[in-house]
Amino acid sequence: MKRAFLTFTSVIAVALMVVWPAHGQKQQSGTSSDSFLKQAIEMNQAEVEVSKLAQNKAQDPKVKDYAEMMVRDHSQALDKLRSTAGENEGQIQMSSQHQQLYDKLARLSGSQFDKEYMNAMVRDHKQAVQMFQREAGSTGTSGTARQKPGAENDTDATIARDMLPTLQKHLNEAEQLMKNLGTTK
Repeated sequence: MKRAFLTFTSVIAVALMVVWPAHGQKQQSGTSSDSFLKQAIEMNQAEVEVSKLAQNKAQDPKVKDYAEMMVRDHSQALDKLRSTAGENEGQIQMSSQHQQLYDKLARLSGSQFDKEYMNAMVRDHKQAVQMFQREAGSTGTSGTARQKPGAENDTDATIARDMLPTLQKHLNEAEQLMKNLGTTK
């Protein structure tokens, strides 16, 4: 009996050594469902927080309007993502990268704030569009979305496809606004 128990625990230990690192690799590559939802929640939460700051600190009325749109649209997206993820997964802290951006913007004012905020919006929305395109299974190069195999039943792919047009709209408006502010990046 003792020998059977030792054999059983040895098998479990070996299985964990094989399976656990593979589990970590899947999450790091951003391919798991949890990873997409967590990243999407964190990105949307960061957009809301940074844009709330912009509503108060922006000098240009168009930047303030853009920030208002960001708070409204990303709050709605955040609610949808959190309800999909569930209570335990829906509460995520801002990444250190987004916290550094927030802290940097908090120290700025006037036109310098406007330019840095809009540069960040373009950069962040480019990253978000690419991530959501990947999850949706679209390439973004031909103008038509191609679904990844099995994506028609994939909740994350559906969410990504639903949210992608809004993210692209945000990116286009941010790029246009950034040009009007005279910034290049």
